[in-house]
Amino acid sequence: MRYYIVYITAVKSVLASIALMLVIASCMPIDQENIVVSPEPTDIDLRIPINIIDDGKPISFQSGSNTVGRSLADVGLDIYAGDEIEPSLDTLVYSGMTINIKRSRPILISVDGIEIEFRTHHDIVSDILREAGVTLLGRDYSEPSLSAKAIGKIDVVRVVDEYRVEYEPIPFDKQWIGLPDLAIDRTRVQQSGTSGVLARRLRVRYIDGVPSQDLLLDEWVHTAPLPRIMGYGMQIPIRNIETPDGNVEYWRAVPMLATSYSPSRAGTPVTAPWYGLTRTGKPLKKGMVAVDKRYIPLGSTMYVPGYGFATAEDTGSGIRGLMIDLGYEDHNYRSWRSYVTVYLRTPVPPLDQIVWILP
Repeated sequence: MRYYIVYITAVKSVLASIALMLVIASCMPIDQENIVVSPEPTDIDLRIPINIIDDGKPISFQSGSNTVGRSLADVGLDIYAGDEIEPSLDTLVYSGMTINIKRSRPILISVDGIEIEFRTHHDIVSDILREAGVTLLGRDYSEPSLSAKAIGKIDVVRVVDEYRVEYEPIPFDKQWIGLPDLAIDRTRVQQSGTSGVLARRLRVRYIDGVPSQDLLLDEWVHTAPLPRIMGYGMQIPIRNIETPDGNVEYWRAVPMLATSYSPSRAGTPVTAPWYGLTRTGKPLKKGMVAVDKRYIPLGSTMYVPGYGFATAEDTGSGIRGLMIDLGYEDHNYRSWRSYVTVYLRTPVPPLDQIVWILP
């Protein structure tokens, strides 16, 4: 018995096709040996073989997708930003194609106060930063350095230099000149002093926004100071004063702090060879005084109100500046501690021995 199968390619209704097939089947014998059947397509038949090299690891796969990207997804391979795929993901696949994957590796980039989780296939710091779009400007630097191999993390350090100029006053000097037309112990301003200005240029370096110590780059005198010039009197008028001890002619009147001492109160051991003696080698008695010889030379004669006439014969470690220590003997000692006006008596000493400016 032979069987015949006729395939209808015309587009007709389902019912008409079934009816026609029944008629033919009932009318003609079917020969099983000569059955020609077109096989139905299957998934296996639609897939094509491709080869995948995943970072050196080979994978064989039957792909049922038409692009590289879809094929990799079918395999279940995760693709990260930074992975290099050859050919590209949108390339159409073909039988026997080889897809190469060069895997990127994770690296942490710390920059501008944030941390970026990045993936790269590069090893050198400069290449990684370039790929990540991170730019170093000026004095910026990285840790590790740009030429080093990155392991795990890259720190980008921002360095910003700021410059500023500071100004500081320069004090003016005080100068003295003698004025022959001005009385002694009087002063007159000849020129008012003016402070100058010192300029300094400094650099402040900020490391990731944190300022470091200022660095002085240079300095210069922006404005020179103008000295203050004072005039002191060199005119010595001779004057007189009436005292209980008579008329006293003097050439200078000096306010001084007066104290007193005697041989036993001078602080000298009794056994010392100079006990009771003045600086000039004379036995201490009333009428001899100790002064600071920087301002009043030894041998100067004077009148001290309340004490009388005196001569500068001694000095003392505690007598500094405008002080005078009035000498007594032990039996007539009188304690002093008060301010008095001391009158330096004529004659006037040589001009080169006069201290014109007193403290």
